[in-house]
Amino acid sequence: MVVALVSSALRRMALAAVIVLTPVMAQAGWSEGAPVADARAFGSAAAQGDTVYVAGGGALAGPVSDFAAYDLVGDIWRPLPTMPVGRQNFGMAVAADGGVYVSGGFAGDAFDAPASDFWRYDITNAVWVRMADMPAGRARHGMVAIDGDLYVVGGEGPNASRVFVYDTFKAVWRDLGADLPTPRTDLGVVAANGRVMVLGGRTGSGVTAQVHVYDPASGRWSRGADLPMPLADAAVGTVNGTIHVAGGRSNDPMRTFKEHYVLAAGSQSWRTSEALPLPRLGAAAAGTARGFLVIGGSGGAGVFSVFTASDVVDIYRP
Repeated sequence: MVVALVSSALRRMALAAVIVLTPVMAQAGWSEGAPVADARAFGSAAAQGDTVYVAGGGALAGPVSDFAAYDLVGDIWRPLPTMPVGRQNFGMAVAADGGVYVSGGFAGDAFDAPASDFWRYDITNAVWVRMADMPAGRARHGMVAIDGDLYVVGGEGPNASRVFVYDTFKAVWRDLGADLPTPRTDLGVVAANGRVMVLGGRTGSGVTAQVHVYDPASGRWSRGADLPMPLADAAVGTVNGTIHVAGGRSNDPMRTFKEHYVLAAGSQSWRTSEALPLPRLGAAAAGTARGFLVIGGSGGAGVFSVFTASDVVDIYRP
């Protein structure tokens, strides 16, 4: 099923008759923020306070190098120095040292070779710095920050079940030593309650609903509550300890979804929340104390994804 996403401008015109004159984050449920500069899918986002950093993604002309910061309070985008090379399907996180880190992905035109390069954006000096490469290339993976460590989980590349950990204070990589129990690509990864949570994704046998949880304190993986449905390329994030999963796709048949599920802190049961305004896959996403953001993405799966890419920014406020 192919769903063409309308542009944010058209959506705003359609909603003009029912606009309420309140700030973008003032009403509960979904609202639309200022659109990202260009339509794209398979980019990444990471939050620091009320600022959400958004980078890269795939567009008709290929992977983009755009990098920008979105201010949730002011509903304003601020362009930042572009990444050294355009990329998509990469990992991104803001670490405890205050840097914005980008790992791997498909860089430039190299869609058959997951990249191993690793970059840090210095917010203070507004410059990108290349750090030590990952131990192996990774794309279509996830990366999250817990304390001073960055965890690179899942994806495509050599020995893809291995989990890499980067110590941001010592600037060194190590192998976690506890492989991901079910290797997968196009997964969701969040940090919640000091643990790494892996949500859905695509395994060798198809799209899965499985959730796995890694506890750094015990050094072990365990099973979490499965998603209500199998999903890959979903938007994921945490808002005040609650995990949000929205959109995504199935593989057989290939469909794009707008469902939205939440898992409260300490709960073992997902509940259904208000759905996205339109089906979406491959969106950049991030959670903050003010809400859950779904940025860009595509309405169509597979070969249609690049032709149905969107610039829409949807914000869910609990």
